[in-house]
Amino acid sequence: MMLKDKKLLICDIDGTLTIKGGQLMPKTKRLLETCHEKGVLLGLATGRPVDKRTTGRFRTWGLDFDPDLVIGVNGCEIWYKKDQKKERHHLLEKEEVRRILDYMWDLDVNVVVFEDGYDKVLARRRDWMIEESMDRNKSNVEFVDKERFCQKDVVKLEFHYDEEKYEKKIYELIEKHPSDRSVYTKSFTGTLEFMKPGIDKGVALKIACEKLDIPLNEVIACGDMDNDIPMLEAAGTGICLANGSKNTKKAADCITEYDVQHDGLGTFFEKYLV
Repeated sequence: MMLKDKKLLICDIDGTLTIKGGQLMPKTKRLLETCHEKGVLLGLATGRPVDKRTTGRFRTWGLDFDPDLVIGVNGCEIWYKKDQKKERHHLLEKEEVRRILDYMWDLDVNVVVFEDGYDKVLARRRDWMIEESMDRNKSNVEFVDKERFCQKDVVKLEFHYDEEKYEKKIYELIEKHPSDRSVYTKSFTGTLEFMKPGIDKGVALKIACEKLDIPLNEVIACGDMDNDIPMLEAAGTGICLANGSKNTKKAADCITEYDVQHDGLGTFFEKYLV
């Protein structure tokens, strides 16, 4: 497979391009540089919100160019470099936020909402993920009560929890409280996100490719977690990292030999793509 035959390489960040909060490994960094040199557009698709921290991510990795496309909040936000504008799609209604919190609140789980990227984050309490975000992203976090979370429509409702202790309970509660007004996806270890139906990374990729006039079969998408599956299925070629979830590996066309900590993506492209 030749890179020159592709028009867009779009990748998840955490667990795909880097470990969470980490830097690019050498071969993965060279992959992005090679794509840029060959005129292949580069995109990021993440559960993170779109703000200067995500649109400027390449610069923090030591690259001297910016991504051409950023899909944020698993598809709710799309940013295009060519016009420097961010679109927002399919917000989760505040009434649905309240309904979910009503049955989840008694569990010892954290709740997070991004009201304005990392510049205005609402959280139930401090946990290690919030502490890391405040340090890494310089997030402005306000610790609030249940009522405050329910005041506005949101891009997503995020829960942090101890997997061993709460994952089974959480899924049981979701089954007991079905709704056609929200969907959920696991985006990271101990992280579950609720969003409005009809939007995901795959839907956003289709929207972006139509605007950029890029055929989907000329797109390579890379990811590692369940929230990446729609994007991998929408793209002409879907690649999952060796550290990816079981479901994501099943959905992918290819699986890298090495995980993200061992330069999995860069090594895969070095061996199989030119």
